[in-house]
Amino acid sequence: MIRHRLSRLRRIAGIPSGLALVALATFYLLINALTFESADVGGPVGVWGVTAIGAATTAGLFVRWQRSVAHVLSPVLDQPGSSRLARRRGVVVLVGLDSAEPGTTFLRLLATAERVEYLALISTPQAEYREVVPAMVNRLLPRSGRTVPASRLRIWDQNSAESLTDVEQSVSEAIAWMTRHGLHRSEIVVDVSKGRRSMQFGALIAADASQVELQYLAADWHHLDNRPRAGSQEFSVVREHWSDVGPTATPVNG
Repeated sequence: MIRHRLSRLRRIAGIPSGLALVALATFYLLINALTFESADVGGPVGVWGVTAIGAATTAGLFVRWQRSVAHVLSPVLDQPGSSRLARRRGVVVLVGLDSAEPGTTFLRLLATAERVEYLALISTPQAEYREVVPAMVNRLLPRSGRTVPASRLRIWDQNSAESLTDVEQSVSEAIAWMTRHGLHRSEIVVDVSKGRRSMQFGALIAADASQVELQYLAADWHHLDNRPRAGSQEFSVVREHWSDVGPTATPVNG
């Protein structure tokens, strides 16, 4: 049971097994010290001494691990993305069932992505049944004032909304299609403002593997009214891989 829990902790959080094991042992010793269950073996002073050593070891291992992954974790933090989106030539969009409704994020995306030349829509049979994509292409796209020729617009519409793998493959194919047409990876962005959680995770994996930025339309939340604050919507970058846009762009971490 303990081994299974350690395995899950490492898989989810990326924490090394040694650190997880020491932390678990320290927690066990702390419980013993608080309840004095081990008072007959070394007494309370001995138990607290061993617990202090375990805590110090855990802290040392944690600091060492945190330093080793700091350069990876720092780009994960959300950053303002509207100005970056305005320079992107290729946009991969996850399509939700409400992507064509009034006030949709798709219109906001098109208004912000001033240089968009290539557009890929990652959809599902359910969205196709509701004719969401035709509405986005035939009604919202012209309304935005953006022009994307049919040869530069592709649709992947056979993804299961519950399948992380389906979307991962489709997003990877969409990125590869854009790069074959001359776009640099720094000129592409994946938008996950819509879609089911599994679709968003699949898109994140694909974008990360291709070193392509991933973003979404976020808003400050008004906790008393339990709704987004009016006028606070802004695109946020989840993964930043490039310091600039274009063939001369350099990776953020090297």
